[in-house]
Amino acid sequence: MFSYFCIVNTPGRPDSEISVLAADDDTSARLAMADLAAHWPGYETICLYQGERPVAVLGNPRMGLVTDGLDLGIAA
Repeated sequence: MFSYFCIVNTPGRPDSEISVLAADDDTSARLAMADLAAHWPGYETICLYQGERPVAVLGNPRMGLVTDGLDLGIAA
């Protein structure tokens, strides 16, 4: 299992929350990130990483941000 984690940014807070995900690959990590977002309605963005490698960013649609993961320009 790889070390995937999310940094959850919430509006109006200077700090962020970190959530470690149980995932074997990018696909299962993205699914876990979507599940995390469904249970965290007040997030602004959720950034998914594997170690130091950025994987995806999810914006909260309730705040007018993109609902699909942003293209980071990084080949998977």
